[in-house]
This record gives sequence, structure tokens and C-alpha cells, in this order.
Amino acid sequence: MTAPPSKTFCILPWIHLYSNPDGNVLPCCVGDWQKPMGNVQNKKIEDVFNNEKFKQMRTNMLTGKRCEECTACYREEDAGNSSFRKHSNEQFDKYINDAVLNTNDDGSIDDFRLRYLDVRWSNICNFKCRSCGGTYSSSWAKEDGKSNAYTFAGGDSNDDLYKQFQKHFDTIEEFYFAGGEPLLTDKHYEILEYLIDHGRTDVKLRYNTNMSVLKYKGKSVLDLWKKFSNVVIGASLDHYGPKAEYIRHGTDWSLVESNLKLIRKEIPHIELHTNTVVSIFNIKTLPEFVQYIVDNNLVNVENYNPNFYNIMNPDYYSFKIIPEEDKADIIKSLEEFASKHGGNIEYGIKSIINGLRSSVYSPELKTKLWVKTKYYDHLRKESVTETFPEIQGWFR
Repeated sequence: MTAPPSKTFCILPWIHLYSNPDGNVLPCCVGDWQKPMGNVQNKKIEDVFNNEKFKQMRTNMLTGKRCEECTACYREEDAGNSSFRKHSNEQFDKYINDAVLNTNDDGSIDDFRLRYLDVRWSNICNFKCRSCGGTYSSSWAKEDGKSNAYTFAGGDSNDDLYKQFQKHFDTIEEFYFAGGEPLLTDKHYEILEYLIDHGRTDVKLRYNTNMSVLKYKGKSVLDLWKKFSNVVIGASLDHYGPKAEYIRHGTDWSLVESNLKLIRKEIPHIELHTNTVVSIFNIKTLPEFVQYIVDNNLVNVENYNPNFYNIMNPDYYSFKIIPEEDKADIIKSLEEFASKHGGNIEYGIKSIINGLRSSVYSPELKTKLWVKTKYYDHLRKESVTETFPEIQGWFR
């Protein structure tokens, strides 16, 4: 691998532009949403890419300074884990030298070429996950009484924004689709059809999807995927059965499981993995969940690479709620399970353990935990203590 020019360098600000459903631009999907770099609803993407914030970010990264928007990666690295920054540098290693050489003194770039695309075209979603909110879920926005529950990255319409990005489709190597729910997004299907029509079915398609929908407006996503050679699906699954249906409200577990099995049967070359938000809801029974996925052949065990994300927000669902005396037992259980499986499972679980060890118990969050959880339990006719009896002590 080409050695990055500093310990804070990340290739993404040179080859990537990320947009939230509200049009806010971040350096990537894990960038601090409270510190947007611009907004594509009022600026062209070329202007955002070379604005003062992006120029300063590139200058910081070339000189080894940390960027305030990138704390998520620094936090993972400080805890001894890998990070999206490191992963991106490895994946797009071949562009690092040119990025450094072709950066102007003020941090600007004259030759703007996207290699990796991640645009959250809208917040349209049929789920109300406990770890989410109205920004990324129209169902959440409706429940919270917002007058306009639907947001689009391009403003009133995504058509102009789509045309801006379409100019870069021939140089993009990876298209990442998340949401909202990407399989309920019009532009997702337009992009796939464009790529098919232009002979670009060798690109990498990567997804974060709740796996509830395989047909949309008369289009079968399975028929489209069959035309692509490199499709990687990260199924957003935090548990199975009733626990899954509680954490990600809107889930019909039998349907999700059936869809996973259908993909494995009809398109065996697709890589199926799980993207799991680790929170107080599943931390005690995570081994049981992973074992269920493996035992029921919902993934190909030979290449299964579970992705675990230690929840940070809402903070009242994070590891900060867990008393120190409980952490030791959880860590022991996770270590035993990780050692049993080894490989990618062990690697992923180690990141959870590191997160547990670095978290600080914050009992002052318990009031908020109780109020928020009971409020949505009442709205959704659910019960956290009945669904998760193993953690009912944390709600006292």
C-alpha cells in the first residue's frame, strides 16, 4: 500500500462527496452530521467540493492535523479499532499519490473526479428503527408529527442533482446505496438502469438495506442485480424474531428471512453480510443473533463479514447506560463466542469489546432512557421489558 502522507490523511475528500437526505454534505457517511461541509440544495457539487471547508480539510489531512468533522474515525482508532478512514485508504490506495501531487497550496483540486458515490437521495423509509429519526426515515417523521415528512437531497426534486452526479458515473468505481430505504428510492433504479445501458455492470454496488422490499413500482431489483458482477448487500439486521421487530419497527421477520434466502438461491454470486447497530437492546444476546444467522444459512459462512457499529446516538441507548459490573460479564460472553468462531466474526466482535472497555458509565442518562423508550413503547404498543427481559434491570 502507498503510505498516506500523514496519520490523519483520508482519500475520501479527494474522490468522494456524500449528501444527506436534507442536502447537507459531509466528508463521508460517518462524518459529524452536526458539522456540514455545505449543502447541495443551494450549491453545485463542484462548488461544494472546492469550498473553504473542503480546502481546509485537505490541508489539515496533508499536514497531520485532525479535522473536527472526522471524530468518528478518530474515536475508533483511539479505541484500537480499524476505521472507515483506514478502510478507504486501503480500497482507493491507487489514487493517493495523485491526490497529494495534484492538490493546490490552498487545498483545492482542479481535476474533480468522483470514484465513490454515496448520496442519500431521500428519507423515504418504511421502518422506524430505534437508532434512527426523521432525518433518515419518513415513517419516523410522520410519527413525530412533522408537517412535511418527506425530504429530498436535491430539494423539491432530485432531478437536477442527479444530472450533476451523472456526469461522474463513468469514473465512479463504487456506488453505495443507503437511506432512507434505498430499495424504495427512484434514483437507485435510474442509476442501475443507466449503468446497464452504458455497459458499466462491472462496477461495485454496495447496499445498506432493511431487506423488506425486492420489487418497487413494477421493477424487480433481483432482475437488475443479476446483470451486475459485484453486488455486496449489508442487511440492516440487529436481531431476529420479535427482538428484530422491536428494534427496527416495521420489520416482518419472516419476510426478511424469506428475502435473504431468495437472494441466496437466485443470485448466489451476491455477497450477503449483516450491518448491525450494537446497542443496549442486543448487546447481551448478540452471540445468539449471529449464531442464528449462521445456523439458518442466511449468509455464506465462507465469506460472511458481519459489520458492527457501536451506537453513539441516541446516547441513552449506548454503552454508557451499562453499569461497570455488567460490562465484565458481557465482555466475557463476547470473548468466548468470538474465540469459538474466529475469522471475521472474531474481528468484528473485538471492535464491540473495545467499545465497551472505552465507554464510561453515565447513570444520568437513565432518566432520558426511560422517558424516551416508554414514550415510543406507548405509541407503538410495544414493551421493552417484555421483549428484552435480560436488560430490564437497566430500566430501573
